[in-house]
Amino acid sequence: MNDNKIILHVFRQAEIGEWKNLEIDNIEKIFKITNTKLKKALKDKKNFLAYYSELLDSKVLLSISKEDFKLSTKEEIIQEYFMNKLDFMSPYKFAIANIINFYNNNPKFILIMLKSTKKSMSSFLSDFKISGNKFKIKLLEKVLLILWLSVFNKWLYEDNSNSSSFAAIDKGIKRIKSMTSLFDVIDK
Repeated sequence: MNDNKIILHVFRQAEIGEWKNLEIDNIEKIFKITNTKLKKALKDKKNFLAYYSELLDSKVLLSISKEDFKLSTKEEIIQEYFMNKLDFMSPYKFAIANIINFYNNNPKFILIMLKSTKKSMSSFLSDFKISGNKFKIKLLEKVLLILWLSVFNKWLYEDNSNSSSFAAIDKGIKRIKSMTSLFDVIDK
């Protein structure tokens, strides 16, 4: 079964607020799902967003080529990572906002997304040659996650354009570079 078809269906239903159509029984009937991992992911909206976040992160990591690593600065590569993530999420922006607003009193999705982003960020940073102490590396991860959280919130509630989110990414990375020496742990 093609995960993309199911993701598209779930997000379309979330966009229009048809929560009954997102019940696992309805989706199983439509798509004849046998995959137990996918069934678990579709159990509720939070689990679905966690599942989507994992798929998204693997897609983002694959989108940055080895040539980009050679030709770009480390800051540009990290910036591209964040921008690609927002670009891949853009078609589903309204649905993601609806699901998050549905769980307004429960910020679990933000925590799930941060956990997933932390995992992919660690994997992404491992593609670089890292030197320096582990504390600085962990601190860099945390600072980049804070940047991601602020950019994600800005992106979620801005109009159709990603330009202000992209500007926030650029500004955040420049600020990290100018105010800290955290990027020094990354060797190209």
